[in-house]
Amino acid sequence: MHNRGVRRRPVQQRSIERVERILDACAQLLDESGFDALTTLDVARRAGVPSGTIYQFFDGKAGMMRELALRNLDLLLVRLRGRAAAETGLTWPRAAEIVLEETVEMRRTVPGFTVVDFADTRPGGQSFLPPGETGEGGDLLADRLYAFAVEEAGLPPLADPHRVMRLAIQATAAALALAFAGSREADPAMVAQGRLLLRAYLGAVSGGR
Repeated sequence: MHNRGVRRRPVQQRSIERVERILDACAQLLDESGFDALTTLDVARRAGVPSGTIYQFFDGKAGMMRELALRNLDLLLVRLRGRAAAETGLTWPRAAEIVLEETVEMRRTVPGFTVVDFADTRPGGQSFLPPGETGEGGDLLADRLYAFAVEEAGLPPLADPHRVMRLAIQATAAALALAFAGSREADPAMVAQGRLLLRAYLGAVSGGR
């Protein structure tokens, strides 16, 4: 199992629900006040748990951020599975387009996602995700998206996949930063430009497959 953000994995249903409530509260507060103003005490109050409960399950603020980022990644993969199942003749360019579309929708609708998506958008660009287990650079997002595309969606393997995936992810992040710069709903024209960029790049490296 990847190194997640919890100190210990809850087993009892009550504890599982408590962890989810803490993460929900954290996400809501990120939208309301931002990352820098977020405190574990505020999260505990919003979640309706004693402040010590945060440290019972999480390694403080950093642990909550990591677990929230991983939860968002899991949610993206669930959404991508649904989209891939509805596609016929899926190609790498189309897959990149779908990832962009789903990420845009999650930014619009998932609490906290504009702060904790998969690569932190605050100055410095520190990722909240733990390192991946394969590939140069240890990029978990690149690893999991590529594994999904090849092993689950049936796309052909790429040459130098880790670099391709990392560049595509950074290009997506740049396009979305511009698209969401002025509004949570995103500039549709900038999203369209991002789509063109990704389709062209993934089409070139995959031979259009």
